[in-house]
Amino acid sequence: MPSNNFNNQSRERQQNNNSNNQTDILNAQIAAKLLDSKQDADGNLLFEMAEKVGRKIKDDGVTVSQIRKIYSEVKKLEYDEKGDYKYNLRLIKAQIGYTAGRFSKLKTFKNVFDVLIAETLKGQKNELKRFKDFFEAVIAYHRAFGGN
Repeated sequence: MPSNNFNNQSRERQQNNNSNNQTDILNAQIAAKLLDSKQDADGNLLFEMAEKVGRKIKDDGVTVSQIRKIYSEVKKLEYDEKGDYKYNLRLIKAQIGYTAGRFSKLKTFKNVFDVLIAETLKGQKNELKRFKDFFEAVIAYHRAFGGN
């Protein structure tokens, strides 16, 4: 029996390591590339990553109601030459942090969008559009994989 207990502990450690690796789905380099319409002209990377994130947050047990307010704020974002949209983007980042603090299931969601928002803030109109498209695609894939 002791070896059985050892095997169970080993399996648990491996599952925890796999789950920790999955929270690092998106880094700054990938985020910059998927926001750049020249590097990802056909949107292949953008939608591939949105699918991964959508599946992961569904698997984490995230519900649409937990992120609905954030989604409606993202949809309202409009580019302006003065850069006022950047203030609203930073506010959305804070709202994501607050929501993730209330619901631990949102850790991956927060990690992904923290990186993506940081990269979006470095860009202009096109990057903001692709950020909004990515957010919408994540929500769509979340639903497609059975998220509620």
